[in-house]
Amino acid sequence: MNRDSGLLEEVPGTSSLASRLAGYLSFVAAIIAACLVIFTLFMTGYSVFQRYVLGTPLTWTDELSGFLVVAIVMLGMAEALRRGDHISVDLLSTKAKGRNRYILDLWYYLATAFVAGVIMLSAWNSVMFSIDFGVFSDGYLEAPLWIPQSTMVVGSALCLLIASLKFIDVVLNGRRT
Repeated sequence: MNRDSGLLEEVPGTSSLASRLAGYLSFVAAIIAACLVIFTLFMTGYSVFQRYVLGTPLTWTDELSGFLVVAIVMLGMAEALRRGDHISVDLLSTKAKGRNRYILDLWYYLATAFVAGVIMLSAWNSVMFSIDFGVFSDGYLEAPLWIPQSTMVVGSALCLLIASLKFIDVVLNGRRT
């Protein structure tokens, strides 16, 4: 896949407000994900220090780390797609030319949009269920589950938006971005 050269470079060939806004939103989500990575690193280090140096283990850090890893992945995936850093089968995508490449690109973005949409709807239903029934986590945090589940809704919605815009760009411009 091709990488965009700039951090906030819009989708080549398009200058629509939707494309620029989606780019900024995915970039902001990626910044939040990067901050969560740093926070998780420090929290894990603090937990290890507490456990092995002071002999007073923290019971809540493992559960919070799990929630944060999900948030990191979900908030970072739209930017990875926008920049062309998502996983692809290079064996096919680098060798395909012309019409075959066009069809492969359409399939790639359509499949990505479909999966992101399924995840978004499933996560939305989970959030609504957790809110309606007041579901809390089983661990020491006893956090309302709708909070960590909502990162799945946001991340998959952004990924769906980016994949849809890239699909439209391939249809209109006949090239992969």
